Amino acid sequence: MSTNRPAFTRGCRFFAGLLLALAVTAPAQSTRPGWGSTPYHDSGGTGVTFRVWAPNATGVHVEGTFNNWSTSVTPLAKEITNSVWDQVWSADVSKATNNSQYNYYITDSGNFTKHDPQSRWVTVAGSAGNDIVYDPTAFNWNGDSLTPPAQNDLFIYELHIGTFYTNGPNDFVAATNKLDYVKSLGVNAVEVMPVAEFGNGGSSWGYDPAQIFAVDNSQYGGPDGFKTFVQACHARGLAVLLDVVHNHYGPSMLDMYDFDGWTGSNSLGGGGIYFFESNVNLQITPWGYTRPNFSSNQVCNFVQGNISMWLNEYHVDGFRWDTPYTIMHGNDNSYIPAAGNLITAINGMIHTNYPGKISIAEDLQGSNNFDSAWDTVYPGYFTALLTNTSDASRNMLNVQYAVANAVRYGTPASSNRVVFLESHDVVGDLNNGVRLVTAIDPNDPTSYRARKLSTLGAAFTLTAPGIPMIFQGQEMLEDESFDSSLPVDWTKTNTYSYIVRFYTDLIGARRDLKGYTAGLEGDQCNVYWVDNTNKVVAFNRWKSSDPNANVVVIGNFAGTTLSNYNLNFPAAGKWYVHLNSDSTNYGPDYGNIGSSVVTASGNPAKASITIGPYSALILSQTATQPLLAVGQTNGVVTIAWPSAYATWVLDGTLALTGTPPWLQIPAGQYQTNGTQILFNTTPAGTTNGFYRLRLPQ
Repeated sequence: MSTNRPAFTRGCRFFAGLLLALAVTAPAQSTRPGWGSTPYHDSGGTGVTFRVWAPNATGVHVEGTFNNWSTSVTPLAKEITNSVWDQVWSADVSKATNNSQYNYYITDSGNFTKHDPQSRWVTVAGSAGNDIVYDPTAFNWNGDSLTPPAQNDLFIYELHIGTFYTNGPNDFVAATNKLDYVKSLGVNAVEVMPVAEFGNGGSSWGYDPAQIFAVDNSQYGGPDGFKTFVQACHARGLAVLLDVVHNHYGPSMLDMYDFDGWTGSNSLGGGGIYFFESNVNLQITPWGYTRPNFSSNQVCNFVQGNISMWLNEYHVDGFRWDTPYTIMHGNDNSYIPAAGNLITAINGMIHTNYPGKISIAEDLQGSNNFDSAWDTVYPGYFTALLTNTSDASRNMLNVQYAVANAVRYGTPASSNRVVFLESHDVVGDLNNGVRLVTAIDPNDPTSYRARKLSTLGAAFTLTAPGIPMIFQGQEMLEDESFDSSLPVDWTKTNTYSYIVRFYTDLIGARRDLKGYTAGLEGDQCNVYWVDNTNKVVAFNRWKSSDPNANVVVIGNFAGTTLSNYNLNFPAAGKWYVHLNSDSTNYGPDYGNIGSSVVTASGNPAKASITIGPYSALILSQTATQPLLAVGQTNGVVTIAWPSAYATWVLDGTLALTGTPPWLQIPAGQYQTNGTQILFNTTPAGTTNGFYRLRLPQ
């Protein structure tokens, strides 16, 4: 810690430096790679390479535990390329080791100590803290590998490490104890709010990063803690998306500010080499005067290096960028071409070098190589429908529009939007946000009305086109606003276990985990039924590659039961209900009202349904229980199942007792007659066998 530094006066430090300088030869620049502090072990020996950009410094020394915090013993050399100084200082320091603590001692017109801007690990941010040498290759990943889910299958759970599941100074490791729960919900990705070092001991949302390359140490658990968390997620098939902040840094405890002593020339009185100086509209952001100077190649390399670090060293599977619009636009909304070019290049690098990784913007759609964007207007737009106390004035045309379109951008909805009702911004205390159930019923967020309308809203939101997302606690009826110092109340998973079950079943339907609702992962959607009198909306989703795998979602946005209600269906035949939000499985006071199977007929096909108050039904033409049919012809036994289960596989075993394995029957042995899939097995009487049909995971 910094309290271990020798308590020299400035004059004594200067005198000691003079004496030592007599015995020190001029330093040599490093030829080894790496920015910040990079441990090395090669034919040239062992030690640490230090490298830092400081164009206005007249001298840079590294002080640390390896030289008794001397400000003169360990100078860095100017790096010269083709006889020209490239504004970078470096040296190989043989006495420094992994876990050594250090800072930079910079000289210009004065002398001052600074954090390393690219330190991977710090004790704490700000002047009270030190940097720690960290070997990014030392962590044992144990073969960690994950293929990120396709966008049409992606379902995100957003969480905040500081409140998700806490345990003192190592919240990353503590959080791994709840990953089995997250997995059990059916989601396949977690989106982690920013983890970069943000300050000295206090709680934070994370959007005030002070050390961009360092993972928060004092509370979250530092770089190894985050790697442990990512590894644990991957072991459970959960992708990790990281929220990153590059529209501003700090502004508190920001040693990058006036880093090398140059305060800049702007009228605001500071900033230095990392931040815009020439134009007040470029300097100012909603969070301070710290917009990075994207016209600087060094700053652009700094940002791109940060993204590469998360991918290479931490194995993250993608990013959510905090308001890239602010990265690319000044305070007067003027466009910053260099910033736009940088983001486009970074996203291009991600897609080229890391196939399957995803890059999501908070507030930009269809530009700069982003894969998707948060539909940030959707929550308020749809919540207004749910909080309306008058059923008669609830406009179903608004429901239709929200399902079919990205509300913020006015474009057709698809996986180019992330759709949600709750996020840290929507329900966070800093924004005066409230939870959806609280918005619906401020007096009693656990009331029948709050529960019914919130789950109806979730059913429509999370099955609509888009990448669905929920925020920590939403699935357990959390009614408290998100607060960075208020941990998740895990007792609510028991108190409201029926709400957890609803979200689990809904997520399973959205991701087609049981093989009945493949259309919900499709690229096509039609909101084909809008009844503003009875407050009913229905939409159909399907895949272009499989237009017959339709899934219909029907919502009753009124507080009365509809019996024998006639509406259109995409095709004639039987339609099976796979989720009924009025089921008593989801609320002990629910009515269990609603059809289980309906038959559509005619042209256009119509059917009569029953649906409970403030309820949703999800239907498809795939029966819930796939049944195997067994027949015998000329001594050959045929196992058959409906062609609607074409994605399922057949297993066989010789006995149900003991430990004989279930063996998958190769798909090449299947036949079809158009309506059934067939497998011909051994002649009758020659052997006993057992078969099962399952959806492959």
